[in-house]
Amino acid sequence: MNLQNYYDTVMELTHGIVVTLDLDGGIIHGNSELEHLSGYHLQELAGRDWFEVFIPRDERDMARRALLEGVHGQGVTAFAGRIRAKDGDTVYVNWNLKPLTDSNGEVVSLLCVGQDVTDLVLREKGLLRERFTLLERNKELSCLYSLSQLMGEIHRTMDDLLTQVVELLPAAFQNPEMTYARLRIGHKIYETPGFEESDYMLKSDLVINGEKRGSLAVAVRNDAARPGFLEDEKDLFTTVVQQVVILVSKRETRLAKQELERQLRQSDRLAKIGQFSAGVAHEINEPLANILGFAELALQTPDLPEQVATDLNNIVESSLHAREIIRKLMFFGRQLPPQPAFIDFNDTVEQALRITESGARRGDIEIVRDFDRSLPKILADPQHMKQVVVNLVVNAIQAMTGGGTVTIRTIGLDSDAYLVVEDTGPGMTPDVLKMIFTPFFTTKDVDKGSGLGLSVIHGIVKAHGGFIQVESSPDGGTRVEVAFPCHLRDPEDEQ
Repeated sequence: MNLQNYYDTVMELTHGIVVTLDLDGGIIHGNSELEHLSGYHLQELAGRDWFEVFIPRDERDMARRALLEGVHGQGVTAFAGRIRAKDGDTVYVNWNLKPLTDSNGEVVSLLCVGQDVTDLVLREKGLLRERFTLLERNKELSCLYSLSQLMGEIHRTMDDLLTQVVELLPAAFQNPEMTYARLRIGHKIYETPGFEESDYMLKSDLVINGEKRGSLAVAVRNDAARPGFLEDEKDLFTTVVQQVVILVSKRETRLAKQELERQLRQSDRLAKIGQFSAGVAHEINEPLANILGFAELALQTPDLPEQVATDLNNIVESSLHAREIIRKLMFFGRQLPPQPAFIDFNDTVEQALRITESGARRGDIEIVRDFDRSLPKILADPQHMKQVVVNLVVNAIQAMTGGGTVTIRTIGLDSDAYLVVEDTGPGMTPDVLKMIFTPFFTTKDVDKGSGLGLSVIHGIVKAHGGFIQVESSPDGGTRVEVAFPCHLRDPEDEQ
């Protein structure tokens, strides 16, 4: 039998690559399948180094080690690898290596039999890519689904919703543990812990009702395994930006609608109470004036018994108190229209404080004045302004049963006139603070307060085009700030 012919026949009939290498990796022989897959002729390959021809540079050392292990092994060694064809294509091969020995048992060469698995590997890679794409798409869809659920949770606060949006975002990207999100709306910032800008960022402005209100950013750390962004992730980011804009816009519209409805209900309630109060005031005013007048006349009777005089004085005092309540009702019901004139605001405040000084002294309360002397004259009803100051200071005095300090400031800011009244009293709880402008609401005893003082002040301030706000907390005192708009200044001050 011709052994060379036998060897060549076996080489050609083998379904796969067959190649014989020397112990240094030189190519001794190969079959036609090697020529077909590699694009080289056997004459080109004979004697050349297998690793230099077929193995990418960065994999050569690893492949040589595998060859040496195969040489020193006793049986068949199997491993997977790849070779680079003449045209640059990559061919994936599953190899079986068997050392060949001479008559003395010395290894003289290495027989390598390989199976082309390129199609299988490419299909597996394709499936892996599809699987990766599906997983990423599933994360994106989960994020959008969670976001759509947030849109319907109208009972939650805006802060809660925006915090949840930021927390949802990283999980929708390739590297959740290295992805961070930051959302800015106005002066508020919501961000995931550890957020910092990087070379890989998606960022967009949030334009709500035609106005730039903030921004949304997603950043991936530079050392992430996949620091870039997929096209689907960019589309997701764009969608999230749109959803955040819709979320904020709808929530603000809803809150504005609720506030408007509340104001309308309040205005309607106040209007009805005002009409009722004015009617009651008119009905009571005349008989009360008669009671007061006759009581004062009776006091002028000579030689009145002491008890009768005391009783008449009580009648007069009670009538005066009732008349003051009626006066407040008339204010509240707009039955005493303002009579505006250009007034020195500081002087008007000072006149009102003189009325309250005796009560302050009795209560061991110090009144501190801090007037801005640069204030211009403003257009206002002087009696109404006095009513505002007196009511605020009296409220402060009555709140400080153990003494204290009331500070009255006038401030000129941006051409507006401000009146600030601060006390060191016990303050108010949030529940009481919400009710202070409600007509007839009072925390005082029945004989000490009608619950109309702040309601009257509120009406006077609104009638003058101003605003009033109150800050108070338990054991923290109370601060009342009243402002009158700048357009009410005296024309003489503009010259």
